[in-house]
Amino acid sequence: MKVHFMGIGGSGASAVARLAKAQGYEVSGCDLENSGIINNLQKEGIDVKIGHDVSHLKNIDILAHSPAIYYQSQTEKEFTKAKNPMIWEEFMAKYLMKNKFVVAVAGTHGKGTTTSMLCWILEQAGLDPTCEIGANMLAWGKKNDRIGKSKLFICEADEYREKFLLYKPDILLITSIEMDHPDYFKDYEAVVTAFVKIAAKSKKVVVNGEDGGCLKLKKTLKYKSFKKGQMKLRFPGKHIRSDAAGAAAVAKILGVKNKVIKEALESYTGLERRFELRGEVNGMKLIDDYAHHPTAVEVNIAGARERYPKARIVAVFQPHMYARLAAMFDEFKKVLSKADKVAVLDVYSKREPGISKPTGKDLALAIGGPKATYIGGDLNNVANFLLRNGRRGDVVLLMGAGDIYKVSDQMMLTSGSKSIS
Repeated sequence: MKVHFMGIGGSGASAVARLAKAQGYEVSGCDLENSGIINNLQKEGIDVKIGHDVSHLKNIDILAHSPAIYYQSQTEKEFTKAKNPMIWEEFMAKYLMKNKFVVAVAGTHGKGTTTSMLCWILEQAGLDPTCEIGANMLAWGKKNDRIGKSKLFICEADEYREKFLLYKPDILLITSIEMDHPDYFKDYEAVVTAFVKIAAKSKKVVVNGEDGGCLKLKKTLKYKSFKKGQMKLRFPGKHIRSDAAGAAAVAKILGVKNKVIKEALESYTGLERRFELRGEVNGMKLIDDYAHHPTAVEVNIAGARERYPKARIVAVFQPHMYARLAAMFDEFKKVLSKADKVAVLDVYSKREPGISKPTGKDLALAIGGPKATYIGGDLNNVANFLLRNGRRGDVVLLMGAGDIYKVSDQMMLTSGSKSIS
């Protein structure tokens, strides 16, 4: 069967394309722009073209596309003319999970870290899982997939647009439930309802016993709960300890011994863009993180203070989506104010036509000077601002789900420093 991935440069689509190729599917793909991911896919023998074109559909059985197509390329003939289009999550659920024992990790926060921790534990235990993760594992050469020979299939389960309802997990692990994606969910109760639905489809449910949202499921479902442990990890923060405890709880269900779990978690080296120490520039530590929700921003600042108690914490934040910033404006103001200095970029948004408020400048003004500064959206200007105003000993947290990760690269290029990760 021939499968063409439209938007193959995305983290999820690229991982699933690799898994499909490993399972014997004939795989091709396309994307609007070249990238490191696409270069790697081409080196691995996958035919990837730049740009969209209806000719890509020739002899194709399935068009597995990125969900982003819905708000970026709906009018592309490659999409409108496809006979059997489906988002890559549906392709993975219908075809790649067939005859597998599926462990899905869901939650507003911590999905990627918990999934990767679980995959690492199972790999170290010799259980040879197949894995799909929403971020790149540093220990896997910055890949976010693993091709195993056992029946174990470990994946992230994304609540946005209730895509996780495509899955029927044998084990569902829920890390946290909070209000997010206000462009889709009308309120917090709608988010909880979505998690109730996926839990009801799962054979066994494991939840974070210290998360209020998870505990709301108690009214309607039976589940096993876990609480954060005291494991010695390479990363700071109670949220990381909670993620580790969740991964450990599922690993125990799968028969992994405590000693193996402990050793695996202590050797876990992390994901790209998850409290990732990129390097040092002029004595400043640059830490990159995907945080784009107030809770994630708050725990990253707290984690930085735990790890570097004497450092000045500089939070550089790129808001993601106008709808999220509008719905959580006061929360963002509150949590960012916990840093010593704050720099706010323009809002990163690619799926909100006609929406342009509130702005990054509004957020910086609300936090107030001299603590907060608005520095716009030009990433070169952001890098130069930090190089001019940073101090030796600073810990710079670069946070956001957009393209803010490029700032650390630019700073290291300008200063001649080398990346650590």
